[in-house]
Amino acid sequence: MSKNTIIYFIAAVAATGGLLFGFDTGVINVALPSLREQLQLTPSQESMVVGAVLFGAMFGPFISGFLTDKLGRKKINIIASLVFVVGSILAAIAPDTNSLIAGRLLLGLAIGIVAATVPLYLAELSPKDKRGRMVTFFQLAITLGILLSYVVGYIFGDAENAWRLMFWAGFVPAIILFVGMLLVPESPRWLLTKGRNEEALKVLNQLRTPDEAVAEYNETLKLLEEEKLNKSSWMELFMPKLRIPLFIGIGIFAIQQFSGINAIIYYSTDIFKSLFSDSQATLATVGVGIVNSLATILGMQFLDKWGRKPLLYTGLIGTAVCLGTVGLAFLFESSLPAGLRQMMLVGGIYTYIIFFAISLGPLGWLLISEVYPLKIRGFASSMGSFNHWFFDLMVAISFPLMRATSLGKNGGIFFIYMIVVLLGLFFAKFVVFETKGLSLEDIEKKYN
Repeated sequence: MSKNTIIYFIAAVAATGGLLFGFDTGVINVALPSLREQLQLTPSQESMVVGAVLFGAMFGPFISGFLTDKLGRKKINIIASLVFVVGSILAAIAPDTNSLIAGRLLLGLAIGIVAATVPLYLAELSPKDKRGRMVTFFQLAITLGILLSYVVGYIFGDAENAWRLMFWAGFVPAIILFVGMLLVPESPRWLLTKGRNEEALKVLNQLRTPDEAVAEYNETLKLLEEEKLNKSSWMELFMPKLRIPLFIGIGIFAIQQFSGINAIIYYSTDIFKSLFSDSQATLATVGVGIVNSLATILGMQFLDKWGRKPLLYTGLIGTAVCLGTVGLAFLFESSLPAGLRQMMLVGGIYTYIIFFAISLGPLGWLLISEVYPLKIRGFASSMGSFNHWFFDLMVAISFPLMRATSLGKNGGIFFIYMIVVLLGLFFAKFVVFETKGLSLEDIEKKYN
């Protein structure tokens, strides 16, 4: 088996965590009609069932933060796969609403863990010239998981106990992740931090040419020796020399979440139903998932060729234009010709998804897997993941409130998100630095 084949196999296995991320966050949308009918959910119960994954995901980084550095990248992903298995079973067999919420909380916990650890694991095993593409496998898997949840919803939508069948479907990739993680190697960089040098060199020789393996091995050892002299610890993340990586971990997810991705997804269903028949609206929604996946694949081709900053600029400008287009379609709803308004809404949504998928979508997970020092990378990546869920929660809380006001009727929400995205251009210019073509050790030397 060639070294490239091994690397892509590892990426595919680890990215199954992203597939579960996308599936378990997306499946609730297609499961809700069946849940409402069978469990007679009250509005507050429905909110708890939907939000349980989000709350669980916020706690995942606290569990993975220290354990990733202590137990290893591989073991924590195995633990997460088992949590996925238990959560899927509990959600599928839940006899009542409280049991379902408990299962969804476990699924969220597992999502929070893999969101922090999988990109980190992929970054540490990937050659520097393929790192962007490998880490973006995680984002691609998320989009495929969302698409899979739509397809599962379509297949089981009319079945008796449809929601149970949908949750059972999540059990399959959870088992695949568990078995697959047993077969892949541990991160060589983590092995070196534990003094398991022979194992680390063996893994590097599986993934690199002999010369590359020795060079990376010696470079990482040298870096670790320097960190020992500096008595590195997780508190270093909050020291002045790491202020830029800290800001990157906060800022990239703030802009990602407040770029309007959830608003676009939430609004798209209503928009499509107002423009098309129900069946056509369903196909249009599935189309959003397909475009998201295809655009993510496109973005994978450019991350290591163009670099992080050019793609970030492209995505920010593109999403700003699309948000403004959708906002104008709402603002001038009564005066625009029907055909033009339909073109602005549908075209704006689909084009927005493309720009987001090639930039802000994958770049958040990629950057937090690259910019932190090795000794605290597990903890720091987990804190970056927590930022994602924190801002996601803020959007989830603020979006319904704004939608109920005049901002929701005249397109003001989209203009607010457009302003956030435009401000992100200053973040891209003055905070984010280019990591394309640099080894993780080269990136770390910027702070020493």
